[in-house]
Amino acid sequence: MPNRVLIIDDVHAALTEGLGAHGFEVFYEKDIAVLDVCDRAESLKAEGIVVRSKMHFSGEILQSLPSLKWIARAGVGTDNIDMEMARHLGITVINADGANALTVAEHVLGMILGFLHKLPAADAHVRKGLWNRELHRGRELTSHKIGIIGYGHTGSALARLLRGFDVEIVAYDKYKSGFGNAQVREVDSLQKVWEQADILSFHVPLNVETKGMIHGRYLIHENRKPIIVNASRGGILDVDSMVEALKNHAISGLLLDVWPDEPPLKKGAHFEEAFRNLQHENCVMFSPHVAGWSEESYERISHKLLDNVLKFKGCV
Repeated sequence: MPNRVLIIDDVHAALTEGLGAHGFEVFYEKDIAVLDVCDRAESLKAEGIVVRSKMHFSGEILQSLPSLKWIARAGVGTDNIDMEMARHLGITVINADGANALTVAEHVLGMILGFLHKLPAADAHVRKGLWNRELHRGRELTSHKIGIIGYGHTGSALARLLRGFDVEIVAYDKYKSGFGNAQVREVDSLQKVWEQADILSFHVPLNVETKGMIHGRYLIHENRKPIIVNASRGGILDVDSMVEALKNHAISGLLLDVWPDEPPLKKGAHFEEAFRNLQHENCVMFSPHVAGWSEESYERISHKLLDNVLKFKGCV
C-alpha cells in the first residue's frame, strides 16, 4: 500500500497532520512495544517509519522489512539506524537537520553558566537553610576561552549565542573550513582545541571516527585543566578516562547531557560504578538527555521532518 507511514514515537501534531494533508495514510502508534514494530510495519506494508529513540534499527531488523522505503528520524542524529545496511537496501534515512540546534546551544550555555556560578550547589545549599556566600563564589564566562568541536548547525549556534559575551572562541571541524571570523578562530586539529581552550563543548555525530573522542589522552598539558561539555552523543565520551581525569584533577569539570548507555544507573555494574564515582565529585553536572528537547524544538523538529519527507517524496 503506497504512502503508509507507521509512527512509533511521540511527535508533534504538525507531522501527523501534515503527512495526512499530503495524502499519506498515517498510523500513529507511539505506545507500540519495540518487539511489535516489525510485525506491525509489515502487516501494514508501511513504506515509511518515523522513530525518535524508541529502538535501534539494526541491519537484521532492516532486512526483515522488505516494504520499507524510508525511515524518518525525529531528531538530528541517526546513530540508532544501521546507515550502511540502509544504503545497501536502498532505504533512505531522513532527519530533522538543524531543527534543535538553538535549543541545544542554549542548554549548553546554561550548563556552563550554571556550573561557573555554582548555581546547582548554591540552590541546594539555600534549601537546607544555609547561607555561605564565599563557598559559592563563581567565575565569569568572559575569563575563559571556549573551544567548539564540530561547527555544524549546533556548534555555530553556540558561537552565535556567545557573541554577547566577551570571549575568545577556537573551533575545529574536520569536514568544514573557512568559518573563522573576528570572534571564532578556526584551528586545524582537535589536539589544538584541547591545548588552547578552557571550556570544550562537543557537537559531533556518533560514528566510527568520533566514538570515544572525549578521552584523557588529549590532556597532555599539566597547567590546563579544561571543563568538558557534551550534549551531542554519549558514545563520544570515554567514561573510564574521564573518571580518571577527575580523580587526578586533570579537568576542572564534566558537564553531561548524554551518556554512552542511558540511563547510566540501569545499564550494568560498570556504568553504575563510573556514574557513582562521578557523583561524588563536586565538579560534575548532569541533565537527562534533554538538551535538544524544548517545547519549541519539539514542534520545530516535526515541521522540519515533514518538509524533508515531502521533499524526498517529491511533494514540494
